[in-house]
Amino acid sequence: MKALKIELRRSVALWTGGLVVLIALGMLLGMSGPWNRGPDGWTSEWTSLAVWQRFMLNMVWPLALGAGAWQGRRDRRAGVDELMSTMPKTAFQRAVPPVAALCLSAVAGYLVIFLVGAVQVLGNTSYFDADWLPVTVVGMLSLVAAVLIGMGIGRVLPYLLTAPILAVLAFAATTLALVATPSSGSDIEGTVSNEFALMTPVLKGQYNPFLKVAADVSAVQVLWFLGLAVTGFGLLTFIGRKAQLLALVPAVAAGLFTFFLLPSHDGVYERDEAASALVCADGGPRVCVSRLHEDDLGEYVGQAREALTKLAKLPGGPTSAEEARVGYFDVDTVPSSGGTAYFFTDFWNGKDIEQTLLAGPARFRCENGMTGYDKSAARRVVVASWLNGESKPVSRKELTPQATDIAGKLWNEVRALPADQQPARVAALRAEARDC
Repeated sequence: MKALKIELRRSVALWTGGLVVLIALGMLLGMSGPWNRGPDGWTSEWTSLAVWQRFMLNMVWPLALGAGAWQGRRDRRAGVDELMSTMPKTAFQRAVPPVAALCLSAVAGYLVIFLVGAVQVLGNTSYFDADWLPVTVVGMLSLVAAVLIGMGIGRVLPYLLTAPILAVLAFAATTLALVATPSSGSDIEGTVSNEFALMTPVLKGQYNPFLKVAADVSAVQVLWFLGLAVTGFGLLTFIGRKAQLLALVPAVAAGLFTFFLLPSHDGVYERDEAASALVCADGGPRVCVSRLHEDDLGEYVGQAREALTKLAKLPGGPTSAEEARVGYFDVDTVPSSGGTAYFFTDFWNGKDIEQTLLAGPARFRCENGMTGYDKSAARRVVVASWLNGESKPVSRKELTPQATDIAGKLWNEVRALPADQQPARVAALRAEARDC
């Protein structure tokens, strides 16, 4: 215990833990992004908290790796490596205090971030599950592995540039895992495989609170990071080149198993059936939300039933409202017409659901670009304005001038029809609003 206290006081351990907290909270609180707003934010739901923490390992994991490498070359840097080898304590015994100090500090920093988010999640939802736990455990284990493999490499290659080079390479790897995998949507998508991305500790934010990380993915990642940690500790404590080569076996074996066991395409996330289960309000018309958002049911009921009353003007209009239980990028899969009107909350519109219920969900993808979006948005504005009894189409801030012009022409077209024909035309526009 005394040796541990000395290491905490004199090594880079406390600095590393402090920087983990500073960098992560600086990103999560200081930078604007989907992690700090909407129903899938890091302070809104347990699994989202765990996943966004793994996302920010993009910057924190390279720090832990570099700190480990810097610590690993300490004896050589001080010129006492030969002296230390003559001590009665074994290399294993000498390694335990610095390893424990740096690992505890990095993991403690990670837990501080989790606790900051957890306090806010407790105030934002009553829904609780344990699906976040494996995701968080893998994140902590990855930091331990980063520290150990960094210390091992730092001991084997005790050069001044070892730590910064490792940190830069790790940052490049974690960044590629976020932006270069298939279907990442970037200019370099597909340049690295999904398996490679999952061998880094980062996870892309899922933008969908109704998904959870597949349990088998977390299990395989545990195997990989354990192998990496064992190899790092072996490199740090084994004496001689042959022994150090032997220390590489756990990482190589775990890496091979991991690469072939991880999913090559979809399969990282799976639907959270418990969070997606419907909870309905008493009375009618029928209004239902997910179990995840049960606390918001009272807030949604009034908006939903008012919207359903207005939608009753349309022939064959919906008679019930239901949370869509999809992510923002999957909105195109939601039906736009039928007996049920769907709504969803996202990081753009928050809990304002009446517009979505009246006009139908917005388009997310249009192959013909802004022209398609403009047509879809114009139809939705005309439908909502007509149902709200406006004297003209209400201009919304997100409309482009082209969409405003299209909406004006559609409005005049609808208003030119006889009153008994207008509901059918509006219903058709509502159904067409999902077409680009």
